[in-house]
Amino acid sequence: MADRPLRIVLSIGSLQVGGTESQLVKLAGRLTARGHEVHVLAVRRGGPYEDDLRALGVPTRIFSYSGLRSRAPSGRRDPRILLAEVRELLAIWRHLRALRPDVCHGFLFTCYTHVLPLALLAGVPARVNGRRGAAPQQPTGLLRAALDFAGHRSSSLYVTNSRALSARLVREEKVPAGRIEVIANGVEPPARVADPARSPARGIVVANLIAYKGHADLIEALALLDAPPPVRLVGEGPERERLTALIEERGLGHVVRLAGGAPDARALLADHQFAVLPSHSEGLPNAVLEAMAAGLPVVATRVGGVPEVLADGVAGLVVPPHDPAALACAIERLAGDPELRRAMGAAGRRAAERLSVDECAARHEAVYRRLLR
Repeated sequence: MADRPLRIVLSIGSLQVGGTESQLVKLAGRLTARGHEVHVLAVRRGGPYEDDLRALGVPTRIFSYSGLRSRAPSGRRDPRILLAEVRELLAIWRHLRALRPDVCHGFLFTCYTHVLPLALLAGVPARVNGRRGAAPQQPTGLLRAALDFAGHRSSSLYVTNSRALSARLVREEKVPAGRIEVIANGVEPPARVADPARSPARGIVVANLIAYKGHADLIEALALLDAPPPVRLVGEGPERERLTALIEERGLGHVVRLAGGAPDARALLADHQFAVLPSHSEGLPNAVLEAMAAGLPVVATRVGGVPEVLADGVAGLVVPPHDPAALACAIERLAGDPELRRAMGAAGRRAAERLSVDECAARHEAVYRRLLR
């Protein structure tokens, strides 16, 4: 077993731009390079990462499952829609039966509550429950309880990307600590390294425009400063209209730029002098790791695994979530001190070098093989 290549299915909701999605693509590529047969299964829809997987030679199957609570455009329940969703679940089960993988690793809510039970029914011997952080806008009540029960019963092992998330699983979902493996995200070396000491300092936020990412807190923080530094927000999402209005209300149109999405936001990091991530909830954010790898000091909130990789006062400044005043103080301190930015940026680069994608893939492979013994 130790030398045999494995057949691995990595499943996720979609292949839209996002932190977990980018980690899945990296993992698929590295596992393929290590000689394994990797397949990707997207439950709801495809996205830009399809091209990356194709370039890596990773077979990818896209389904269109939207959930058993899906409704017609009128808002009413339609039995035909329910039947279509059940058919999609059956198609996923048949796909898994045909592939006969050794491992099915489900990332995020829909996959660990739907795909892993289907993998169990399809006879997949090792089923990994991948927890990555916040799971907003998921079902509640009895349906949520039933889905969680199905996910737990069909999971061979849980893999999280931070100790904080592992502790939350033990505390809130009563998962035995011995069934959880912590594997930090991997980060690629940057094509260019930033000059954080350059003045005037410019900040960057790389995050989808979703409420829990805390962009509104950042805007309120900048409004508290007499001379706020310019900050570019890279990302798209449902909060764009509200954030645009808030920027106008606070008179920050000359300070905050909504730059939209970028195919590779990492390429923009080197044009800035510090990064900010004001999230309310995270697992282990790629945005922090990639900024550190690019040599940027980071202002981030004390959520999830952030304090595990970003040492406060060493590689950046860590502040409480939902606290624009603390965020403003940290941004003002970094923006006004080039030498502090230089020292913190260098410390961040050294820390990020220890979190390679190769090591991340090797640890996943070791977990998969252990489950198959």
